[in-house]
Amino acid sequence: MSKKAIIVALAICIITITSLTNETAYSMSFNLTNSQINEAIEYGKKNRRMELKEFITPWVIHLGDDTGWATFYTAYCNCAFKSKKAAVERRELSQGEILRALYIKENMTFTVSVFGDYMEFARGYNAILSCGEKTIYPIYSYFPEYAEPSSFYPDSPSFVAGCVFKFPKEDIDPNSNITLLVTSPEGKEFKFDFDLAKIK
Repeated sequence: MSKKAIIVALAICIITITSLTNETAYSMSFNLTNSQINEAIEYGKKNRRMELKEFITPWVIHLGDDTGWATFYTAYCNCAFKSKKAAVERRELSQGEILRALYIKENMTFTVSVFGDYMEFARGYNAILSCGEKTIYPIYSYFPEYAEPSSFYPDSPSFVAGCVFKFPKEDIDPNSNITLLVTSPEGKEFKFDFDLAKIK
């Protein structure tokens, strides 16, 4: 897949979502400390010129350019992205923007880019989240009515779509391993394994 197409697919997911102490700096936290918030803001500023694909790599599980990938939008990731956006626009990140970025911590939010061969292919995709013996179902799911042409178009896979799934965070250990299992209407499964202990 071309670099441009990957950036477009990631941008679609981010637009949809938008409608640190030393001990925890290298693990996922649902409730960021002031130090972690400042670290996320600085990460965004420092990497303002970095391409989007590279910028969010720490939060992405990639199965293949023509298969799909999943992005886990933690509060840290969201705050860093908004800081990057503000830095690119040469302005300071407002308190309101920070609060809105942190609001994502109320749920575990994932975007999943998937591929298919017709514009309506993404309708009906579903997902579950597994953590140990627990199976967690989404409280919100979004899949576009029509997918976008992929860089492979008109060859297969011709279209790419960005789906969004939100899960409750109750009883999730921030240092555990979780698996996001996404299933197509035809029964094809996509498994994304996240080690929360290694994600900010």
